[in-house]
Amino acid sequence: MWWIVYFLMYWSAGLTLKMGDDLLDELDRPSLAWFPLALSGVLFGVIMSLSEWDLALLTAIVIGVLLTGKVNKPQFVIGFLLIGVVLTIRGVPNVINWVNWMALVLVLLLAAAFDERGHDWADIRENSRAHFFFRYRFTLKCVVLLCSLVWLSFFPTAVGMWSLDSGYEVAGGIMRGLPVSGREVQVSNKHP
Repeated sequence: MWWIVYFLMYWSAGLTLKMGDDLLDELDRPSLAWFPLALSGVLFGVIMSLSEWDLALLTAIVIGVLLTGKVNKPQFVIGFLLIGVVLTIRGVPNVINWVNWMALVLVLLLAAAFDERGHDWADIRENSRAHFFFRYRFTLKCVVLLCSLVWLSFFPTAVGMWSLDSGYEVAGGIMRGLPVSGREVQVSNKHP
């Protein structure tokens, strides 16, 4: 039962993050974005407090989002504040080996950055295999699975990453169907 809850938390974090992001950027409904981004922050905080592996993955994602400058609206701040509040209340998990942990965060951060650059590059090549590969962030997805071969305890977190991305894609599909000013909206599939 625990694993179902665990993977549902990851899935819900991706779902709420994409919904909040699209409400801000694509649907131009910033007042509605506060709740999903706040819920996403709570979920990220809870997940980050579960294990050093979850902390590593989501730390890499958060750092990546901050470095790419995608946090460009005040609604995102609520999510980051709630991550901090939840980690303050629940505590940060013990990191057994800081060198290995930092290496893992760096590898995940590089994979996420490569995906982001590849996504931007592949956008102009819509009919290519690269477009499909980078649109669905397969670099990070493959890297988390490869990392779980080196750090065996990381495997549930790797599956969690796939769950998070699944929730993100479902939200993208839902949001694409919502009208904006009487017309259908084209929502980008850009990850955070």
